[in-house]
Order: sequence, then structure tokens, then C-alpha cells
Amino acid sequence: MTDVAPSWSLTDDALTLILHAENDIGEKVQGNRPLSGMRLTEQLGGTTADELWLRETAILRLISTIEAYTNAASALFFTKTSSPPPKSPFTWPQRHKHYNNKHGIVLKTLSGWERVNAGIALRNCLAHGLGNLTEILLSEERLGIRMKCIDVSVSGNRMHPTMTTVPKLAAGCRSFVLDIEKKFVDLLKWP
Repeated sequence: MTDVAPSWSLTDDALTLILHAENDIGEKVQGNRPLSGMRLTEQLGGTTADELWLRETAILRLISTIEAYTNAASALFFTKTSSPPPKSPFTWPQRHKHYNNKHGIVLKTLSGWERVNAGIALRNCLAHGLGNLTEILLSEERLGIRMKCIDVSVSGNRMHPTMTTVPKLAAGCRSFVLDIEKKFVDLLKWP
């Protein structure tokens, strides 16, 4: 946050993106004009209901923001410590390993992680399965239980986000971003 150090305006930027993703689910469509050229037909498993489409788009944006923030915050830390940054991790298992090995931060212990983790599964379902469960998600025995923290039900080979999914995911994303920033600020205070 900018009250900690000007360079952590990165956190402010992430929080702004999270807020916009959350607020944009209330957007109204003018007339019969589609929201985007990416509207999918039922045959492909996509959705056409405007409210659901806006919700799914917000979910994709929220998780993309978290991924970009975790990579950028790590890179900023290396810049502040005058160390060459290693290659940015691409997958969540790589991010977990990177944060643990390079910063001593266990992402799974941070505030908001439970909701972010559920959001990652939901995003994967939307992005890689067009709303249908992927093979990896199908193999997860406790998926339905894990998704309850963001009010998503799992049935009929699909995930079903509700009206409260985006606000709950956005709250988890905000907590997660703020906790990452706090961990890095604390690390930078070491002699």
C-alpha cells in the first residue's frame, strides 16, 4: 500500500483491479447487444445468460489479478533487495515452491488463501472446461466441500457460482494481496 512505501502502489493497483472486477458484475447490457464476441453456445458448454457471463468474467479477472500480483510482488522484492529476480513461476505449484524457497512465505497459510484456492479451481473449470469439470477437478474427492467457501456448488459435471461467489472471492483476494504485502514489508525490515 502506498502508506507503507511508494513502490508498493503495486498493491493499490491490485486492490483496484479486484474492486473493478467485483463491481463490474452489476453492469447492464444495452438492448440485445452481446457483451462480447466470446459468448459461447450451450453446445460448447459456455453460458449465454448475461448475469452468469458477467460473474464468470469477474472470476477470471480476479484470479488473473492474483497471479499477476504474486509474480510482480516477488519481482519487486528482488528489485528492492538489489538481487536479480529469478524467472517468474507460471503455475500455482511453481508459485508455492518459489515463494517458500525464495522468500520463506508459505502461500497456503496466508489470509484469504482458502477462497483464492477455490477461485483457482473455479477459474480452471471456466477457462479449461468452459464450465465443465476438467479431469483433474473430477478426480478431486473433496471438491464440493472446498468450493463452499465461495458459495459454489458442484453437480452435473459443472460448477455453479452464485450471486455471492464473486463478492466472497473478491474478499479473499483482497486479504491475500494485503497479507503478501505485509510479509514482504516485514522481510524488508530485516537488517
